[in-house]
Amino acid sequence: MSFNDEQKERFLDAANPHQWYRTSNNLHSQALILWDNRGRGHTTLMKDGQPLRVWDDANKGTFLLSAFAMENMLKAFCIYEDPSLVSGGRIDNKIATHKLWRLAERTSLIPYKSRDKWVFDILSSGNESWARYPCGRCANDIEFERQFTMRLWKRYCSMILVYRTKMEKLLIKGWTGPYGFYGKWTFT
Repeated sequence: MSFNDEQKERFLDAANPHQWYRTSNNLHSQALILWDNRGRGHTTLMKDGQPLRVWDDANKGTFLLSAFAMENMLKAFCIYEDPSLVSGGRIDNKIATHKLWRLAERTSLIPYKSRDKWVFDILSSGNESWARYPCGRCANDIEFERQFTMRLWKRYCSMILVYRTKMEKLLIKGWTGPYGFYGKWTFT
């Protein structure tokens, strides 16, 4: 499929790193609200009158929103560093993934990648399975809902804050994209 220049430029208005950054911030804000609501509601699976499994009603949504916030932030860095990823009127297959570690490996702009690989791996675990859907694709693809532990939450929040601060500094300097696109943003 080919696109005309006007379509490509309109696409770039939506696909520039600032838009990925904005989406990440929005998703993270929603994850914060859900995190603050944890413990207010639970679902319990009972068997023979005994609790078999208990789910915090805010856990799954918090997990998914956090994973998507991280994914969008990583894509902001990837696109900032390599504008060709959004040229041609489409997102390049190199970043058309929900696998956070794969995205993190594509950019040299984020700090402490190796140290934080475990966060990327845990958040990715639910991105395409249990956090988004009620089951895997088949019977041997079953992974149960993971709990958002305090350790994971604190590390995730720290990473998002560091990434947001760094991305803001980059966007303040400006970004040159395909088709002569140039953007420079301010934050208050």
